[in-house]
Amino acid sequence: MTTQLAKNKTQMLDKNTQTSSIERALPFVIAFLLPLLNFIGDVARQKSLDIIEFLPRWVCISLFLLILWYFNNQIAPTKGGKFLFTFLLGNLGLTAFYLFILSRFFSVNFQFLSTPLGWAAGLKFLLASWLFTAIQHTLKTTKSVATLKAENLALKSEKYKAELDQLRKQVNPHFLFNSLSTLRTMIRSNNANSEDFVMNLSDVYRQILQTRATNTVTLKEEVDFLNAYIYLLKVRHEDALHVDIQLAPDALAYSLPAYALQLLVENCIKHNIVSTSRPLTIKIYQQKPSSVTVANNYQPKAPQEDSLGVGLDNLRNRYQLMGLDNGLTVSQNEHEYAVTLNLY
Repeated sequence: MTTQLAKNKTQMLDKNTQTSSIERALPFVIAFLLPLLNFIGDVARQKSLDIIEFLPRWVCISLFLLILWYFNNQIAPTKGGKFLFTFLLGNLGLTAFYLFILSRFFSVNFQFLSTPLGWAAGLKFLLASWLFTAIQHTLKTTKSVATLKAENLALKSEKYKAELDQLRKQVNPHFLFNSLSTLRTMIRSNNANSEDFVMNLSDVYRQILQTRATNTVTLKEEVDFLNAYIYLLKVRHEDALHVDIQLAPDALAYSLPAYALQLLVENCIKHNIVSTSRPLTIKIYQQKPSSVTVANNYQPKAPQEDSLGVGLDNLRNRYQLMGLDNGLTVSQNEHEYAVTLNLY
């Protein structure tokens, strides 16, 4: 199943592709549009248009604007005056060459260049240089931000995979030791359920150690894993632990982070008193079709371990990495502690 994180990466790649296409087309659009707008303004003032004179000049000016664009695009802004010097020298040189071409091929003499109209033509060219530089700076800044976001997303993805791999390989080590101790006791007493215990223990660690193609599972897969895990817990704690699972069949196709329910059940056992005099009751149910809640009667051990908050924070971060900011909510009163996970 494709995770929300993978979708986010795909959307970012598509967005970067669209941005690159626009960036390639932009200089041509600007280079051919600016002279056209200028000529339209001239026609509006003069009430006439000579196509034979207009088209060559339009093409010439557009080509010079393209040269100007790519020249400025090659100048990397640096601290100090080096960039400013290169920018001024290069653009003044191109402007002078542009005016020379006007005088050489378009019957514009140098006396005209000394008139206000001539200065205006040169000024327009320099203003175009500043405009191009501003646009290019904006594009490069936007691209840098997009690149940083992509790199940040990739780093978060790798961190997420590493955390999941660690979680996958290390369900609380005490659980394994306690399970083996329980199995030893069962074998010594010739308990008829020893084989079932071994099979469920094997199922738990087979699913923990297997490599997953994705970082999420369906609710059905998580519940199947959880049933094997709970079986081992109930054999160990016997009447001190009660677990009730009530989930709608239609919800089993929804997805959630791998091992999320197991983590919450493990926290219930780890942070609450579990004894025959004070049995722990864990309820796994749905308040709505798109969520699942794990609740227990609140009887905390003293002192409380800080790992509870860390475990929930890690689970919350896993949701955020998949693009879901409100992945889990915690509610508590003097009688009950509950964590609700969103399904998707």
